[in-house]
Amino acid sequence: MHRRQVISSVALAAIAARAPSVWAQSALPSIRVAAVPTEDITSLWYGIRAGTFRRAGVDVEIVPASSGAAAMTAMIVGTYDLAKPTLLAVFTAYLRDVPIVIVAPGFVHTPQHPNALMEVAADAPFKTASDLNGKTMGCPALNDVASVAMRAWVDKNGGDWRSLKAVEVPNSALEESLVRHRIDLACMTSPALDLALARGTTRTFGDCDSAIAPVVMLAGYVARKDWIAQHGDALRRFNRGLTEAATYVNTHLNETAPLVVEMTKMEVADVSKMNRTVVATRLDAKLVQPLIDAALKYGELARPFSAQELFWKDA
Repeated sequence: MHRRQVISSVALAAIAARAPSVWAQSALPSIRVAAVPTEDITSLWYGIRAGTFRRAGVDVEIVPASSGAAAMTAMIVGTYDLAKPTLLAVFTAYLRDVPIVIVAPGFVHTPQHPNALMEVAADAPFKTASDLNGKTMGCPALNDVASVAMRAWVDKNGGDWRSLKAVEVPNSALEESLVRHRIDLACMTSPALDLALARGTTRTFGDCDSAIAPVVMLAGYVARKDWIAQHGDALRRFNRGLTEAATYVNTHLNETAPLVVEMTKMEVADVSKMNRTVVATRLDAKLVQPLIDAALKYGELARPFSAQELFWKDA
């Protein structure tokens, strides 16, 4: 048996042992969550595998999505119940009067647990923020959190953020685009970030998300208001299960690494090197407002608003 399978099988068996020994015979309310199967939904996956959702009285299913935007679109049209996009997409939808709200927290950036870092090519001549003036940044989606974070970092470190040019580059192509100098800087996320650093093809120029705020929530779970009105009890149970799962995963990153392997199909060695994220255990406006303010300052939002306006009242 492959080493990855051996490690995963043993650890996953231990996680599964935490699930209820006798499952309820009656059908539980179910919630389908559209999300990209990346490391930052480990808590969601753990909650399913370890039974925290079932103990809370709800069945949860993850439906893989190609992007956070695709997940949110599928939720809005009613294909799925919840979605986990980045929050900037939620802000934009809110300003367009799309009737959705944030119902549960997602991952939080901290300097100790960065989800992304601003990279340049290993042989790039840049030394200061002003060296980036007029340069091209690669972003998986235009007008996203990455573009806000890089503009904020350049601005706060003495460069001219207005001079930056943005082009759309998929996450999978950021490393090659930097190496071939098609772009000059990119906000790269794990695991591509960790693999590029291990290969020595890129070097870290700055912690761009920290330029928004030292601690900031960048993603969350969202739902339609009309769906919530009919499924409020199931959603409260979902939140209880997710809180229990996130509390455990945040303090057991090594123990839950096999779940990342299972979910993302990465190699154990790669997961062991990657930056693991932590998830907020409650919605807190202080974790979201800095992203709203930065998006407004750097031209991604039309008007200011309070983060509290985005939250489900019972979250």
